[in-house]
This record gives sequence, structure tokens and C-alpha cells, in this order.
Amino acid sequence: MTYDLAVRNAKIYTMDRDGRVIDRGTVAIQGDRIAWIGQGALPECDRAMREIDGEGMVLFPGFVDTHIHIFQSFLKGLGADHRLIEWLNLSALPYGRIMSPRQHMLAAQLACMEALKSGCTSICEFFYTNQDPELAHACIEGMRSTGIRSVFIRTFQDTGEEYGMPSEFIEPADAAMRAVEALKKRYREDDMLSIWTGPDVTWSTTKRGYQVMLEYCRSENVRYSMHLKETEVDNEMCLRYYGKDIVDLLEEIGFLTDKLLAVHCVNLTPDDIRRFAEYGVSVSHNPAPNLYLGSGVPPIPESLRAGVNVALGTDGAASNNSTDMLETMKLAALIQKGIHRDASVITAGQVVRMATWSGARAIGMEDALGVLEVGRKADMILFDPRHLKSFPNHDAEATVVYASSEENIDTTIVNGRIVYHKGSFACGITEAELIREIAVEVEKMKGR
Repeated sequence: MTYDLAVRNAKIYTMDRDGRVIDRGTVAIQGDRIAWIGQGALPECDRAMREIDGEGMVLFPGFVDTHIHIFQSFLKGLGADHRLIEWLNLSALPYGRIMSPRQHMLAAQLACMEALKSGCTSICEFFYTNQDPELAHACIEGMRSTGIRSVFIRTFQDTGEEYGMPSEFIEPADAAMRAVEALKKRYREDDMLSIWTGPDVTWSTTKRGYQVMLEYCRSENVRYSMHLKETEVDNEMCLRYYGKDIVDLLEEIGFLTDKLLAVHCVNLTPDDIRRFAEYGVSVSHNPAPNLYLGSGVPPIPESLRAGVNVALGTDGAASNNSTDMLETMKLAALIQKGIHRDASVITAGQVVRMATWSGARAIGMEDALGVLEVGRKADMILFDPRHLKSFPNHDAEATVVYASSEENIDTTIVNGRIVYHKGSFACGITEAELIREIAVEVEKMKGR
């Protein structure tokens, strides 16, 4: 048998149900799938067209970033030290109104290349600057150009001006669903690009908006996501207009399903957690922005104990200042230990699983991603602990969560292709070239 690619001599963390770890193992890839995995070298009768020597390194499934706003990669540091609504009106919303399609494309390349460099193989873009259809196309093309696996979530707002939502972002929900359908037809989805939808946030969505969207998603089998209970403001409009908590309203209209990816969830109640587990709702935990904006700390250990699927996200770089999944993993562990005053309340192994298999489940690809085993998609990262910050490496999961940085990511493989290797990107874009182009566009944006 001749394989396309093999990674040999690595310590393999399969992240399968048994937590199997293979010392000095080999993974062989044929096309976009894992075709062979085992200890030692390939059988004598087999060979690979290309080999990567993983001596001294660790092979993990690729990380899944379940929430980001790509255009915000142009806004790092703007609106710093303000609470959520103030920050939105100082940073994300005014700049989101004026960015051009080219700027969106460059922002996508910046965010996705940074993600690949931090071990991320899949990314979920939560897109809400819908005033010009070309912005969505530019973002999608920018994502695809880097080779990352992408989920594009074309969201909508059908109200919200009283909270500062720009009028050009507001549209009827049925018009938004037509735009989602047009994107699905244009890009002919495959497992490298999925098109979802969702309401942006509770205070910019009417009850009718939820119902129109849900009817479309049911009829077309479309997954959806939304910001939910990020701050106390999330419930304000719902209580005022409908006299009930947002989770109660969503349950009433049938919105709580295993196709919902709920983002942030800082203010979940025990009853919310119970219902999320019952309905199969996934949670995208974004620790960096929840701290940056002073929103609070979500009940993650409680959610995990109840059986809720909890994945990780970086959020947009305007409220994180990076798209670094390794940093996200460290924060996800440390803030829970501190808030609970219990070092054992969440483990490094749990966090790695949140970043891999749980992320795959959150995007509906748990049968294809998140585990290294024969037949699954070949999305994986080669982690090199031989750097001052991360050496010696006694426990690879502890090292990757608590003592790592981008310099540790030696190789990122997506869908069987090497997209990042030893500082170089297969898309042909260099960091220096991209930074020069972005610097020019940032000056144009600031001028406007």
C-alpha cells in the first residue's frame, strides 16, 4: 500500500473513548482520511509518498474554534477596558459598518492563519455585518484560501436599534433566510465549508425572528448558533416584551435542540444547564472575552457534570486580541480553578477534549473529527514541546494546556493536507506580506 502522507515516531494522543496513547506511533493518510494508525513503523510492504518525522513530538487531533468574528481581527485593542455594550458601540459596531470586502478578506486570512499556527484545524465564523452581500463572499473566500476547515454562520438582527445596533444591520428574518439559502447554493457545501445561520443576540431578535429562522432550519436541516446569556442585558429585552427568561422563551418555541450552538452562556442557571443537557444543546465557552469585557465566568464544571457538550472558542480579536486556541485552553482551565478554589475542578485532559472531540460534536462532525482513528478525517497537529517554555514534557496534555504557545505547533494538517509546517503556510502567503497589506488597509479604515 502506498499512502500519501505519514507522520512517524510521534507520541499519539488519539482522544478516543478509551483515551488511548500510542508511544512512537505512526499515522498514515490516504486522501483526506486516516488510513492506518499503530505503534512503530508502517508494515514493511507499505510506504508513504511523504513522511514527517515526529521524533520527540506529540500528535493530537486538530483543535476546533467554535466561535469567532473574523472582521474584528482588524480591531485588536480598540474599545479596551469597557463593558460589553459600551465596547460594541466603540469598536465592533462602528468599524463593522465601514470595512470593505477586501478588508474582510484580509481579516479572514489573518484570523485563519493565526488559528492554524495555534493548532486549530476548524473555525466557526459568526458573521453579522450583513449590510453588503459582498462582505460575506470576501470573508468566505479569505477563509478558504488558507486551507482551514470552515463553518460560516450567516446571522441576522431584526431589531435592536435602542441598544445601538446600526440600522443597516437590521433586516427581516425571512430576508435573512433567503440570503442564507443563496450562500448555500453558491458555495455548494462540503465537509470543508458549512453554512449555518442564527440570531445574533437576544436584544436584537424578535420572537417572530426566532420562529422564522427555526422554521427554515427545520425544513432545510440547517444548524444554528447564537450569543446567549453573555451578560444580564441579554435577558432585559426578553423579560420586557415577553415576560419570561430567554431560555424559557427558546424552549417554548422549540429552539433548544442538538442543532443549537449557544455561545458564552455566562449566566446559565442550574435549570438552564439541565435543559441544555436534556435537549442536546452545545455550549461554546469563550474564556478570554468573558474576562476581557468583565462579563463573568460561566458554570463550566457544572455544565460538564450535567452532561452538556462544552467546546471552546476564541471570539473576535476585538474582545480577545488574538485567535490563539492554546491561550484559550489555558484560560479555560485556570479561571475555573480560581473561581471554585479547587485545582481539581477541571483537568487538562478535559480541556483538550473540549478543544477536540467536543468541538467536533458542537459543529455536528463528531463522527469525522476530534479523534485520531482509521476512517476519520485527517485533521491533526504535531506539537513540539522542545522549547524553553514547555520543556521538560512530563505530561503532554498538561504541557499543551498550561505551558505552550504558537512556537510549539510544528505542523498543522487539515483534510489530509499540510497547511502549516515549521513556520510556513502552504497557501503561499507569508506573515510579513500579509502584515504589510493589512497595515495599508488599517490606515484606510481609520481614515474613514
